[in-house]
Amino acid sequence: MRPVRIGILRLSILSALALILRQATAEDPPHANASTAESSHVGKPLPDYLTGDECLFCHRNKARSTWNINEHQRTLRPTAAVPEIEAMLRSHPNLQSFADQVHFVLGNDRQIRLLKKSEKYGRLDILSAILQPNQDDGGGIALVNKDPFHWDAESFGQRCAGCHTTAVDSRTQAFSATGIDCYACHGVVDLKHANDTSLVFLSQKRNEPPSVIASTCGQCHIRTGKSKASGLPYANNHVVGDNLFADFDVDISPEALASTPPRERHILANIRNSLHFQKQPERNGETAANQSTTCLSCHNIHRASVRKHRKLDPSDYCHICHQPPDMELTYNRKEKHHALCGY
Repeated sequence: MRPVRIGILRLSILSALALILRQATAEDPPHANASTAESSHVGKPLPDYLTGDECLFCHRNKARSTWNINEHQRTLRPTAAVPEIEAMLRSHPNLQSFADQVHFVLGNDRQIRLLKKSEKYGRLDILSAILQPNQDDGGGIALVNKDPFHWDAESFGQRCAGCHTTAVDSRTQAFSATGIDCYACHGVVDLKHANDTSLVFLSQKRNEPPSVIASTCGQCHIRTGKSKASGLPYANNHVVGDNLFADFDVDISPEALASTPPRERHILANIRNSLHFQKQPERNGETAANQSTTCLSCHNIHRASVRKHRKLDPSDYCHICHQPPDMELTYNRKEKHHALCGY
């Protein structure tokens, strides 16, 4: 919105706990603290960056065909792009009066929130109504909370903006673009990268250390942390290449992981591996394969696919989410997993 210049059950839990406890030693700090990156943009002005539209001008053949439907790009969707939601709003007696005011939709099959452009620069107001789609409460929507509904000007910026928009200024909680733009994962791109793609973070010519990948993915996918500088539940002006965990405090102790639902635990366990065990190929019986596994070992971001993880050798880490011997999921994909986000 702001112009930018150039811009799984028991067995699974026991297996996972065994993995975590094997990893714990007295010298391992309970909180994430990567030390490989020296730069930091905490509290500093946001840098100028190339926008996604500029990136797609050159990367249109490989990226454009899938990026418009990628979940990262669709963390916020214009209402016009979700006509079924617009139809639901107009048919529901409790929501009809808000239908013309809604500009964006957040969430999908588990929970939906509605937003409109705020009077404040680069911000969004969120409707207090919490919707569950495909339910029989009228108009195909069930309302978790009831009237009276109202527009909330603060909650989106204080809770959601850091992971659903790009380039959020923690001080003003204003952002530059809805959705997750290229900048969030690739950082500030050197204009000379056309001749040397190794200048771009996460490019195919680079081999990023696990700690950098942990910081990059963790800035949005860790939902149990808090910025020490701002107190907000998302990173403070994080730029790819920075040490996220210098400011973003997250408990990755064995006790914390043991009490965390599988969907969150697999993320935190990987963060722990990436930060504390990357320099020791074999430690406490843990295999080198587990220690070298990062988010990108399983997730193909541009293709929005996790097929790669089926090719990995099974390990205790897999049992966090999959129960042997059939490796079925140990949790319901559609259930609520975290209080902060509601999904």
